[in-house]
Amino acid sequence: HYFIQSNLSMLFLEPLWVHASVSYLVACARHRLPLPDNTWSNSYLTAILVLISGVFTPVENWVLHQHTAWETTFTTRTISGNPALALAPLLHLATALISYRVSVYQLATHGVGAVVKSSMWTFSVFFVTQGMFYDTLMYSGTYEEFHAGEPKDFFSFFYTDQFRDAYLVFFAVFGPAFYYLCVSWNSGATKDDKCSFIKSLVREAVVHGAVFGAGYLVLCASGVLPPQYEVERAGYFLGMHFVFHLLLILPLCLSSTKQNQE
Repeated sequence: HYFIQSNLSMLFLEPLWVHASVSYLVACARHRLPLPDNTWSNSYLTAILVLISGVFTPVENWVLHQHTAWETTFTTRTISGNPALALAPLLHLATALISYRVSVYQLATHGVGAVVKSSMWTFSVFFVTQGMFYDTLMYSGTYEEFHAGEPKDFFSFFYTDQFRDAYLVFFAVFGPAFYYLCVSWNSGATKDDKCSFIKSLVREAVVHGAVFGAGYLVLCASGVLPPQYEVERAGYFLGMHFVFHLLLILPLCLSSTKQNQE
């Protein structure tokens, strides 16, 4: 458990968010992207890089400097304690570039289904991990309280500055730009394609929730988990999983279809 606490940090999870977001955008633009795409310059890649480097990275860098101890799961108190942390946002841009190329390759060779699976599994791991390890990744106390071993419950995190800055402020800044690209790029498909695409996203979210939930309950029943990993924890991470996937998928219903545009 200590190994998990000391090595799972928001900084390490952020590249998962970048990859999931980029591959999700590629899936939304499935009927727009020129395939095969062997170039490193088109309007879609440019928009993605602007989103990551111009919106995501600045706000995440701000959160890191505001809550260094929390972002690093309390392994360091301030940004000055580890200057290398200041370079962490550069990883976002590299991740975005690689994710775009990989997702476009998957789209060209295996179809949109492969891109959907890649994106949704990554989102699922990101959401479930935070809920499953809430006593570290969603710890509501201070650096001193964490190292003193003072426990905090799951719901107390939602009343902290960390939640306000890393979730509310983040989504207020990143959300509109991300949703705009998702909805506009998903527009222009046929009605059947739009419905099929949204259903595939919902299906993946349900399957992943069932896999993570059933797997966790089996581990609980077998007694291999530490005592603090009780059955109720499944409710926490499954709640985060389905709520955030709902926020991710629902805006796509606003996309216009080819018939509507005509």
